[in-house]
Amino acid sequence: MPLALTDEQAALTAAVAGFADRHAPRTATRSRLDAWAAGERPAFWNVLVTQGFHAVHLPERVGGQGGGLVEAACVLDAAGYALLPGPLLPTVIAGAVATTSPPSAAGDEILETIAAGAPAAVVLPEAGQLSASANDGGWTLNGVVGPEIGLCGAARIICSARTDTGDLRWFALHSTQSGIRLHRNASTDLTRDVGTMHVDQVQVSREQALDGIDAQQTRWVAVGLIAAEAAGIARWCVDNVVAYLKVREQFGRRIGSFQALQHKAATLFIESELAVAAAWDAVRPGAQPPLQQQIAVAGAAIIAVARLPGLVVDAMAMFGAIGYTWEHDLHLYWKRAISLAAAVGPAAQWAHLLGEPTNPGRDFSIEMSDTEPEFRARIAATLDMAAALHNDAVGRQNPEYPQFRTGPQRTALADAGLVAPHLDTPWGVNASSAQQLIIDEEFDKRPYLVRPSLGIAQWILPTVLTAGSDQQRRRFAQPTLRGEMTWCQLFSEPGAGSDLASLKTTATRVDGGWRINGQKVWTSLAQRADWGALLARTDPAVAKHKGIGYFLLDMRSPGIRIRPLRTASGDEHFNEVFLDDVFIPDDMLVGDPGVGWSHALATMANERVAIGAYVKLDKEAELRGLAAQSRPDQWAVRQALGEIRAEANAIGALAVRDTLSRLAGHEPGPASSVAKVATALFVRRVTSHALQFSGRSALVSDAGQAAVAQSLMMPAELIGGGTVEIQLNIIATLVLGLPRS
Repeated sequence: MPLALTDEQAALTAAVAGFADRHAPRTATRSRLDAWAAGERPAFWNVLVTQGFHAVHLPERVGGQGGGLVEAACVLDAAGYALLPGPLLPTVIAGAVATTSPPSAAGDEILETIAAGAPAAVVLPEAGQLSASANDGGWTLNGVVGPEIGLCGAARIICSARTDTGDLRWFALHSTQSGIRLHRNASTDLTRDVGTMHVDQVQVSREQALDGIDAQQTRWVAVGLIAAEAAGIARWCVDNVVAYLKVREQFGRRIGSFQALQHKAATLFIESELAVAAAWDAVRPGAQPPLQQQIAVAGAAIIAVARLPGLVVDAMAMFGAIGYTWEHDLHLYWKRAISLAAAVGPAAQWAHLLGEPTNPGRDFSIEMSDTEPEFRARIAATLDMAAALHNDAVGRQNPEYPQFRTGPQRTALADAGLVAPHLDTPWGVNASSAQQLIIDEEFDKRPYLVRPSLGIAQWILPTVLTAGSDQQRRRFAQPTLRGEMTWCQLFSEPGAGSDLASLKTTATRVDGGWRINGQKVWTSLAQRADWGALLARTDPAVAKHKGIGYFLLDMRSPGIRIRPLRTASGDEHFNEVFLDDVFIPDDMLVGDPGVGWSHALATMANERVAIGAYVKLDKEAELRGLAAQSRPDQWAVRQALGEIRAEANAIGALAVRDTLSRLAGHEPGPASSVAKVATALFVRRVTSHALQFSGRSALVSDAGQAAVAQSLMMPAELIGGGTVEIQLNIIATLVLGLPRS
């Protein structure tokens, strides 16, 4: 998906893509690689300037379009996808940096010059600093800086210099000033120049100084915009790999039907989506404290930029040998990816910065304070009323967790529709996306008020409410919402785990109902459940996806035998359930006898609708504690923690993007599918890191060794709700459209 979120941003992205198709076809780009490496302006540059793409983020008073950093990022996302050659990226960065300087004659002059079409570049402090000696008219600059992207073709150059007193000053130089010599370096990126600037006794006036520019802010702006271009490259790789897999044939089949390649393509798509989300997070609008900006930019540097060369190599592997040839465009994208990763600096340093254990989490809150004040007031009053009550009984499903406790407080929240507010009234409040966020905010304001959870019922109850009878809704809805009735899900079987359509449990019609025989497995908390949602085959003569019934089973019925399954962790959350001539009355069949498969799909799709839930997961606690210790390998632990946080933040940004898209009235995209797999892989990595750095202490498995306990519980999180491999199958076929095996 492109970086753009709003309709206006999407139109801007499409406009740049269309411009590139018309004015910069790949054959034309390839024909002038030497010219681009020398800093020559493309023939389309004046047309691009007329369109204003290079200045969408500059103020209107200086000739810009009046947009913001995210609009500039949308332009660069499309430019990266199209491999647009020339000085666009360094010019956009230079304009963005110049806007951070307070309005002044010098600042307005360079902004007006950039808006008018002069290519520009910024020399970041890590590329070197000049020395500045004060003189009567201003400053004398000396030194060598670079290499830096775009220096050879730049008409204007923004760079920093250290004064005799140790201050850092910024100047807007003309590349043709006396004493400036630009040396062309051999550029890794074949589509634009890289140069070194030699400065010898260059005289600059005080009018050329740009006051108020912060070196750290300059770096953040540059990295965010570089990440946007990197996101476009990642998207190009996904689209072109998928297109290739759909048409290339081997062994008489399109190779996109091979499961191994499907999984690789789906993984590539997930990495691309996280790169887009991380890049967007680094440039998204809204005033943020400096530390929050740093956290977002560090994440983008790691996820979107530093990992990009590896992503391109993964794409190359799917193209096979043809992708490694000079004639294939992939090597041009690969070289640009390497160049971008070099420009942001070592990923390990960004990870170490992000891995400071005392850093706060990324703030993904969405400002809703002015939205629907009457609805907010009603919710606040209800929560305040509930807060005065108490729950007096432990939860039947999970006695150890407060969100499952029952009593007057939970009953009040259930009756007000706030246990599952997304449900239709009277069970919920039919909350829109915006209203769900308001409810989230009001609960967050009251940490003393524990928000109830439906647990497993959150998957089952919506199906009952949607497809069940009036009698079933009356019987089950309110007791479930109040926590007085608990559920389990009787889907998987020994021979039908992920392939539920192959289930063997039978439902035979008898007087007044159905006789059930079979075996279910991996049934979470069946030993505590009052009721279960059961799939059973009602007609073995029809296609396997048909002839399946969806039943509501009283778990106290005669003929049910539950055998707990003790996992490697020592816990007994899972169970085998044996069903021997179990009777289910007709009124406990949901819908018709042969439509259970569609109900099962709905149940599996009924994840918790409360938006952004996986943003709040804290899986790093053990690793964070290790990083806070004084130890010989502390730098490595912090680096690992930083990489983990970058991944978690990218998943969080993905959730926020999905939320904002829904608030704008768009249909949900593939974010939830991407997040499922990304979160599973994230959990595995963070657990592995914690165990690795625990060292010899992992020899002892007791209550004080959390890393071992987390590691032993980790497979349950990877397998629960469908394995990663099944999720990759879904993404490959349903999202990417690859042919089924």
